[in-house]
Amino acid sequence: MKKFLLIPLALTAAQTASAADSSVTVFGVMDTNVTYEKSSAASLYTVGSSGNVFSRLGFRGTEDLGSGMAAGFWLEMGLFTNAGTLLTTNTTNSGAPVAGTFSRRATVSLEGSMGELRLGRDHTPTFWSTALFDPFGTGGGIGANHLYFDSLVNGFKPTGTRASNSVGYFLPKKLGGIYGQLMVAFGGQGAGTPTSNDGNYTGGRIGYTDGKLDAALAYGTTKYASGDYMQSNLGLSYTFDASMSSLKLMSEIYSDSIGTPAAGGHPLHGHGALFGFQLPVGVGTFKGAYATYRTNAALSPSSSRLSMGYVYSLSKRTSLYATVARVDTKNGSTASLGGITDPLVGATSGAQTGITHSF
Repeated sequence: MKKFLLIPLALTAAQTASAADSSVTVFGVMDTNVTYEKSSAASLYTVGSSGNVFSRLGFRGTEDLGSGMAAGFWLEMGLFTNAGTLLTTNTTNSGAPVAGTFSRRATVSLEGSMGELRLGRDHTPTFWSTALFDPFGTGGGIGANHLYFDSLVNGFKPTGTRASNSVGYFLPKKLGGIYGQLMVAFGGQGAGTPTSNDGNYTGGRIGYTDGKLDAALAYGTTKYASGDYMQSNLGLSYTFDASMSSLKLMSEIYSDSIGTPAAGGHPLHGHGALFGFQLPVGVGTFKGAYATYRTNAALSPSSSRLSMGYVYSLSKRTSLYATVARVDTKNGSTASLGGITDPLVGATSGAQTGITHSF
């Protein structure tokens, strides 16, 4: 990361007395991989992006306002490094996504002793447990979070990850290990229509950490005329001391639903669980995860994913990684590793290796 100091064009005695330094940081990640996938019906080689960490380019800055207050901004775009294209976005939190520029995050903020206020496009509270309690993090590779990529959120509902037009509040950092987030986002639909509330999101997250134990509970719901989308999760992790090589155990319980119950009926509902670990050894880290997910649709489709990986750090900014994974499906589930879906036979396996460089 390279920092550029913003130098004011003019300095006065009053400015010098009341304002501290401001800074802008340019940052990013380039992650590209080669993947092989195989099912009973087909095999596939691809060059992909974000197998270990999502590729991105961003700009962020802060200004000290004095009296413990700071202002900031964050602009971050998602990249597909194999093709040089950008991550899509959704301006109304509903409908089909469109090509976006700063689609990962675009916020302006104020932070002080009472917490932080953010306005713009940001991660929803329910997304954080998906990212922080999975050994494979927020990467999009074949080992990626099964509860996210193969659940109901991987269909139509864009607020499973981020929300546009949002107002967010984060608790102060000095609360004895307690942390939390609240968010309200607006769909921006025309008033007086059946879909006027589409895309309106409300959610929250509360957690506690003491450096070793980390636990968080999150819930969010998005309004749609066709039926509301709900997502909730509970994440838990524990990091052992150095005598155990800082072994970290991780888990998540997950639930989501789409639709409003009809007379005598039920909304489409899914639930699942994930268990995993991270084990640092020297300059590398072994990681693994097992997850299952099931819905109440006809025949009760279900799936599971077993992932094992290794990341080797060549330096503080450059890593090599390798991952192997297998997805098994039952009763018509369309879960896959990403390139091949084989619901009839019910299994897809793959191997992936790549390079991650951050700056």
